[in-house]
Amino acid sequence: MVKIYLFLDGDRVTGYGDRPSYIPNEIEVEVDEGHELLRNPVIFKYVDDKLIKDGEYQQQLIKEREEEKNKPSDEELNAIALMELTELMMGGK
Repeated sequence: MVKIYLFLDGDRVTGYGDRPSYIPNEIEVEVDEGHELLRNPVIFKYVDDKLIKDGEYQQQLIKEREEEKNKPSDEELNAIALMELTELMMGGK
């Protein structure tokens, strides 16, 4: 077991530290050394003195990350706009 200090926003865990920081909404807990919270704290809530994994929120974060990863870069958007503008100027569309 390892002692950690959870940072909370309401019941949502926003992070943790291995030493107390004495900030408001900090909770001391003990977890197993391999606990998933140590790798991905934001998918947990702390409710009624218990850590609860929020699988729904985890899926939402995965979806948002995938959407961001698949979003065209600024350079790609500029290239698309340039191609469309060129086509318009040459009498297309």
